[in-house]
Amino acid sequence: MGITSDTLATIIYTSGTTGEPKGVMLSHGNVMSNINDVDAVVKLDSEDEALSFLPLSHAFERTAVMLFLYKGLTVTFAESLETIARDLQRVKPTVMTGVPRVFEKLHAKIYATVAESPLLRQKLFHWAIGVGQAGAQAQLAGRSVSWSTRVQEPLADRLVLSKVRGRLGGRIRFLVSGSAPLSVEVAEFLFAIGIPVLEGYGLTETAPVLTVNPEGKQKLGTVGVAVPQVTLRIADDGEILARGPNIMTGYYRKQSETDAAIQDGWFHTGDIGCLDDEGYLTITDRKKELIITAGGKNIAPNPIEASLKRSPLISEAMLVGDRRPYIVALLLPDLDALKLRAPTVKPGEASLEDIVGLPHVVRLFGDVVDNVNEELARHEQIKRWAILPTQFSIASGELTPTLKLKRRVVVERWSSVIDQLYTSSE
Repeated sequence: MGITSDTLATIIYTSGTTGEPKGVMLSHGNVMSNINDVDAVVKLDSEDEALSFLPLSHAFERTAVMLFLYKGLTVTFAESLETIARDLQRVKPTVMTGVPRVFEKLHAKIYATVAESPLLRQKLFHWAIGVGQAGAQAQLAGRSVSWSTRVQEPLADRLVLSKVRGRLGGRIRFLVSGSAPLSVEVAEFLFAIGIPVLEGYGLTETAPVLTVNPEGKQKLGTVGVAVPQVTLRIADDGEILARGPNIMTGYYRKQSETDAAIQDGWFHTGDIGCLDDEGYLTITDRKKELIITAGGKNIAPNPIEASLKRSPLISEAMLVGDRRPYIVALLLPDLDALKLRAPTVKPGEASLEDIVGLPHVVRLFGDVVDNVNEELARHEQIKRWAILPTQFSIASGELTPTLKLKRRVVVERWSSVIDQLYTSSE
């Protein structure tokens, strides 16, 4: 019997961020319909060169690489997440897929370095970024770039923006961001330096792409519009539902879970979001990750965590508060940024546990939390927090291959710290 569109092509296991991993069964028809849909939106040709650094066990990168090969691109695989900066210089790709945390860390590192530069260089950098943002905002809004911006753009590009692009190899036409929402601040920065970013959204169960921001029609803060053969709608409770030929055939040996996920032909994504009048989708949070405090307040942790991570000092952040009286945060330090902001910190001469307890380090992190709290409603504010003397990693089990938090693992591993935040005196 020959292979048909309904024949099983692959089983990809979910990352298990909110529960046990499940084997997602995707047919040849699921995969090819998605590749054709993305090909209709994202313009690639055989002259492009791609750098791949996400694991091919992840649906997002697997589909991206299959699309690259389908279009005849040259694909180079990075040695590891830690060697991306070096590999960008060696490969000089024209396109690259990535997850928001990689772009956020790039943004934070650049700003941390600038903050330690001479004052004149800082002013030059911020002026150039401002010029780039003005031009990008006008183009994204579909209006003409002002005369003053047009006059300044060549100089800003020559002195600053081209050099920042050079850190990414200097040839990138666009980046594709997926797996989690990208902050508007980071997206605006990428556009400002002359690198458009096409943000998309999907799940392993949807092969995986549901939406993409079309090139030239991007709306920052959204994950774009549905690809050609996909239909989206929002359920009464805010959950995003999807229908199309890319929806999985089911979970491997888990019929009850399959029946719960696909109802009346609609796949229940588990994500909360909204559609605007033009069909652009905005993700607000994971349905299972919403924090419901002891007082009955619903809090979406991802936007608050993203605000914390915009500080160069914080490499990772996680809120805790489900069925608890208030919100607390676990914060992980970025050692490179910490060394710039606190020159007396010498990781080679002291343990990380000693460093995070230093009074001036605690004050630096306290300032970050205070600034974030100023923008939050009272019930959302972080009442207490702890700096963890560690770094989360894929190997240690706290992060998925696409750098998303495995919240259950983190809560279990650091339960004593969390309990201390709720039991110790103010």
